[in-house]
Amino acid sequence: MNLGKTESSESSSPLSNIRPLEKIDRSSLRDQVLTSIRNAIITGKLKASDKISEVELSEQLGVSRTPVREAIRTLELHGFIEVHPKNGTYIASFDTEELQDGLHVRVALEELALKQALERMNSRDWQRHCDHLERLIQSMFAAADELDPVSDIELDMEFHTLMMDAAQNRILSRSWKLSGASNFIWSLEHVLYPHTKNELSEHANRHVSLLEVLRGRNLEACVDALRHHILRKINDIQTVGTEQDLQNA
Repeated sequence: MNLGKTESSESSSPLSNIRPLEKIDRSSLRDQVLTSIRNAIITGKLKASDKISEVELSEQLGVSRTPVREAIRTLELHGFIEVHPKNGTYIASFDTEELQDGLHVRVALEELALKQALERMNSRDWQRHCDHLERLIQSMFAAADELDPVSDIELDMEFHTLMMDAAQNRILSRSWKLSGASNFIWSLEHVLYPHTKNELSEHANRHVSLLEVLRGRNLEACVDALRHHILRKINDIQTVGTEQDLQNA
């Protein structure tokens, strides 16, 4: 798809679907540009295989090309964008197998973090930690009421990142954040399976169930609940895939 400046090509550009965008504050430009593009992918305003232009993105967001270029590099590293030197830059195509692989990575990392957190935090600090998680869940319900999948993703990532940080293992936390696994896995789930209001509410309820077990502070029960919480999404994926196959049959 050509993203040039002709009137006919501009009207067919995927970026025309997300106008007008709010101008971005000059602080932390790269992160804000990155978030804006990622959110457009999550909400379906930019779809798999859409061709995007560094020049047009910079005009859309009211910034120079430098932070756009940096954001594209980061999004490419995290799997959201594919850059083909001779053909252009495209929104990446995703598949369920990739998401399932990512969920298994999450289980391995989060289990380790949970075990270390339970070993290193005393009972009072652990309950304070759980109180913080509960406040995030309350915000998830608010996001569901507003049918706001972007906020739901951010809150879900914050919930599980907080659990990672509770391990007080700087190497583990740094590896989690630098890998981009959190952004990619959560966003990929929403790209593949956009959620309704009821599904977002159910998503928040699943965190309520997990938190109830975490407050009990039993290591084996907590690990089992965490594994179930994450891996049940694989069953969801398989269910959705079966329904789609039946519809297409």
